[in-house]
Amino acid sequence: MLHISACSTALATASNRQHLRHWLVALLLAFITMSGLSYINFLPAQVSSLAAGLGFSEVQAGQIVALNGYGALSGTSLAIFLVRHIRFRPVLMVSLLLLASMDIATLWLNDFWLLLSWRFLAGLAGGLALGFGVALLARHPFPDRAFGALLFVQFSVGSLVIYFLPTLEAKISAHAVFYLMASFAVLSLLFVHLLPTSQLTAVPEQWPDAPANSQRSGNAIAVLLLLAAMLAYQIAASAIWAYAALIGTAAGMPHESVSTTLAVTGMLGLLGALLPMMLGNRYGRLPWLLAGCVFSIGAAILLTLSGHGPSYPLALGLLFFSWPAVQSFLLAATAVLDETGRLATLAAVVSSVGLATGPLLASALIADGHFGLMLQVGACLFAISLLLLYRPILSSEQARAIPQQEPLL
Repeated sequence: MLHISACSTALATASNRQHLRHWLVALLLAFITMSGLSYINFLPAQVSSLAAGLGFSEVQAGQIVALNGYGALSGTSLAIFLVRHIRFRPVLMVSLLLLASMDIATLWLNDFWLLLSWRFLAGLAGGLALGFGVALLARHPFPDRAFGALLFVQFSVGSLVIYFLPTLEAKISAHAVFYLMASFAVLSLLFVHLLPTSQLTAVPEQWPDAPANSQRSGNAIAVLLLLAAMLAYQIAASAIWAYAALIGTAAGMPHESVSTTLAVTGMLGLLGALLPMMLGNRYGRLPWLLAGCVFSIGAAILLTLSGHGPSYPLALGLLFFSWPAVQSFLLAATAVLDETGRLATLAAVVSSVGLATGPLLASALIADGHFGLMLQVGACLFAISLLLLYRPILSSEQARAIPQQEPLL
């Protein structure tokens, strides 16, 4: 009896250690992935630093950031073709080292055209690191939790940098934002060394458990539907996010009140990211994705009534809570369809395209300061996303047993 009890204790201890190891790996990978494109998390602060502190115009600052984004998109796209055939550690080391060096070298570049090219190359290095990081997150034993950790780290770092950056700029210089970006890349270099070697090996090109062509076809259709759902959701969410402040001021709210509301409701994004982190796939993805899409539709509708009582903060709270949760679960859903991580990297590219397209679409739908049409289109895109994701998510949950061995915490 004593022998059985001792064995049970040993097994429980081993299980807890393995679980903690999974958590640690997820957090390390989340930070490494975030650092590849860290400026996205505090984009307004970087634009402000370029325009107000470094002497560039608002238009030039926007163009510099845009070229950085296009470079990152190119790097992530390149990663799609490399993740199955190349060792991860050397790529991560080289790309992060280049990123840190280029961020520091930016301090001595004052010419606008040179800086445009330089930030494009920095974005290329960062995007490559981002692509490989996403592929590694997709290969985590619990991808829902891993991608939830990524969104949690992004929201946390973004909030902290936006809060402390003015103080750092006052004590250091307007270049403080580039010091921070380089610091994230250097810290990620250390984290790469801490990752287990088993996490950093390339995986042969294959479809998991797909001996028949019919299953490949079914997987391909599921992938297309999930990517389309992600694209529709990201376009709608980023369109609303880009004009969230102007929607509030157009409704007659004071600027200070709008800024406070955005800051407070934005913190709900941390709770939305915690949802997949804490629960994983224990209860399935479909209920949370359906709820997130319905909440997002409700947010778009409520924003059309933003001049009436608490509808504005309630709408933003619903959107910011739903956005990271939906994104995490959709990334995890694509990850389980391909164990190499290539599909998750492709999903990251699709997500980036959606984030860039949303504000552009919104600008075309706004007329004379009226946001009604844009919000209606946003609600329709959220509904389309819900319809697109329903069938592949339902099919995957019917075909696979929900992993009961996954602990809650």
